[in-house]
Amino acid sequence: MNPTSGTAKQKQVPGTVKIGTLTVKPATFLAPIADITDGPFRRIVRSFGDVGAVFTEMISSDAYTRSCERTLHMAAFTEDEHPIFFQIVGKDPARMAQAAILAETAGADAVDINMGCPSSTITRHGSGSALLKDLKLAESIVSAVRKQISIPLTVKIRSGWNRDSLVFSEFGKMAEENGVNAIFFHGRTRKEMFRDTVHYEDITRLKSECSIPVIGNGDIKDRDTLEKMMDTGCDGIMIARAAIKKPWIFAELLSGFRLSPKELISIMEKQFRELTEIYPEKLALHKMKTLSGWYSRSIPGGKKLRSGLNRIHSQAELTVLLSEFKNEISH
Repeated sequence: MNPTSGTAKQKQVPGTVKIGTLTVKPATFLAPIADITDGPFRRIVRSFGDVGAVFTEMISSDAYTRSCERTLHMAAFTEDEHPIFFQIVGKDPARMAQAAILAETAGADAVDINMGCPSSTITRHGSGSALLKDLKLAESIVSAVRKQISIPLTVKIRSGWNRDSLVFSEFGKMAEENGVNAIFFHGRTRKEMFRDTVHYEDITRLKSECSIPVIGNGDIKDRDTLEKMMDTGCDGIMIARAAIKKPWIFAELLSGFRLSPKELISIMEKQFRELTEIYPEKLALHKMKTLSGWYSRSIPGGKKLRSGLNRIHSQAELTVLLSEFKNEISH
């Protein structure tokens, strides 16, 4: 007999998670997304509520420790973004440790080591998910970083390089033995990228094997996928791509929040103004056109807006386009 027969299944939502000395409530995390999750984007997501912590963009340890101007700008965050996890990527243990020290000095609440990025730009240099093929080097990096910082340390991993080389159990054990405080786990292999179905069974298994928190990541976009992820027994959730389409996704999933198309356009206008204050016009325009293309997928008639984005070349043109589109929609 089904134990839940005759009763409605209780909805599961992320509660509170303790990561080292850091308490995150709710246990919801905005993932790092290259060229997307900068300060203005993180603050917009935070403004809707129900996100427990955010991540910086993935920061190259080489560039950060060499004080690359662009990287220093990417790494910056403000007081109203806490708690914030500072994610570093690289393959040199000493330089990764140095980057972690700088992140702690900058005021980050935790440091995360990226061992899951599937991008060939990252993996061809031996970083990101390429470390899933080299447990010894990965352990050297984790150990070196852990010895140098006092704030919580986490790692972000995938299931393995491919389905023939699943190494998440070994990585989970290694991380726990070397003082890692939590694991962010995307339930796919590097080869799978973002295709196919998330392997929830991998997350369930890792959680059963670890005493430290395991945060589930992959394809959470609605209540159904949230429930599937929570059914793994994970201690919290991380969302990436769904937040690009809906910066309010956390509030929608946890509190039933809804945003009208006109309200979204107003937020886009506000975000663009903030981007132009901190970036050169060309870069601000590029970022906003990219974001607007994603946001428009949540708006009826968004295809027309995307078409208009392809024809604009200046800040003034984008401002006019957004204003006209807002006036055209009914609510």
